[in-house]
Amino acid sequence: MVIVFPYTGTQPLEILASYDAQIYDMTPYPVEEKGPGHVRKALANPIQSRALSDLAHGKKRILIVSDDISRPTPVAQFLPLILGELQIAGIQHQQICFLMALGTHRHMSRAEMETKLGPEIVRNYQVFNHDWENPDCLEYVGDTGQGVPVWINKLVTQSDLVIGLGSIMPIDICGFTGGGKILVPGVSGPITVNEMHWNRVDVPAAAVLGQTENPIRSSIDSLARKAGLDFIVNVILNTKDEIIGCVAGDMAAAHQQGCEIAKKVYGVTIPHKYDIVIADSYPFDIEFWQANKALDNAGEVVKKGGVVILVTPCHEGFSRMHPEILEMGYHPIPRIKEMVHSGQIKHKVVGVHMCQVSSVAVEKAKLILVSTGITRQQAERVGFHWAATPASALHMALKLVGTNPQIAVLKNAARMLPLVDKGK
Repeated sequence: MVIVFPYTGTQPLEILASYDAQIYDMTPYPVEEKGPGHVRKALANPIQSRALSDLAHGKKRILIVSDDISRPTPVAQFLPLILGELQIAGIQHQQICFLMALGTHRHMSRAEMETKLGPEIVRNYQVFNHDWENPDCLEYVGDTGQGVPVWINKLVTQSDLVIGLGSIMPIDICGFTGGGKILVPGVSGPITVNEMHWNRVDVPAAAVLGQTENPIRSSIDSLARKAGLDFIVNVILNTKDEIIGCVAGDMAAAHQQGCEIAKKVYGVTIPHKYDIVIADSYPFDIEFWQANKALDNAGEVVKKGGVVILVTPCHEGFSRMHPEILEMGYHPIPRIKEMVHSGQIKHKVVGVHMCQVSSVAVEKAKLILVSTGITRQQAERVGFHWAATPASALHMALKLVGTNPQIAVLKNAARMLPLVDKGK
């Protein structure tokens, strides 16, 4: 069995037939067409909302919020359809601006904006990066029913109509991406981002991952409503990043319907847990902060005491925006909570990331990182193992788990929804 990874320069991995190895990947989702046509249909049939052209009629300032370069959403492909709806309403291009929903990610370059939105958009419209720690670009709009303060980018509060663009796929932090997440944490301030993420710490993964309704999603929806998200356009993608579905309309109702499609697209039945799990993080591979999505899902498949081999470039290292990860490393979850409560970890969102990683790589299994962007010294500094090639990583894993291991290979692990038989 030869495993080919989606990264130039990464050596294929040969697994001998004598080992009990199985490959798991998303199966093709049957659709009659692929591409922006799905967006056109969704805009013509908005869910629990008036048409976007009707909502835009008479408005003076329109804000379009898009996910950033770390997400595979092909916004440039369907953005002309959004702008077409606004033109029907009589909106002029100078009334529209764009905001990149970076969350706590680094700023996007102009070239990255052009890739995401299209060169013509960047040339003819104002496009802004969200700056989550800059108080000058934030405004407090009140508390949610749960008492969480909502600090949001001022461009949101200054706009008459706010449109969120993104994609829907499984994610450990809140069940699925998309919906209100484009504003929270996408364009929120530190207090809002931290409290939203910290809600996740004591909620079991099984109650969140792949669950359309869960406490974290409820919090996000409440925050995003308070902030002022009026309309969403969320696409569903296949493994080739082609659009195979879309929902548009109310931020919660449309998102819920999109999640039902996503469950069918990304769900992969896995009969039992494995001693060794080999995963790639494509397309979330800029940094370990993103690649962690694959680790989350691999953690659902690996046995306690097993090994996860994560193959990911991470050419920007662990995280440009959160260097404290490399400084502090990963610890047992109780210790991380202490570090958050004592202020040693400044932002709770970092503490949540550390807890997610540690729940797999510290408290459940050993992690072997195969990465060109993270050195052996850096990996070992935070408590991981490191290998130069997938083959050497497998050799190391076999030594760690002993004889006759069961091996699972998760392709597209970062966006897979692993449906594991919990009884086995």
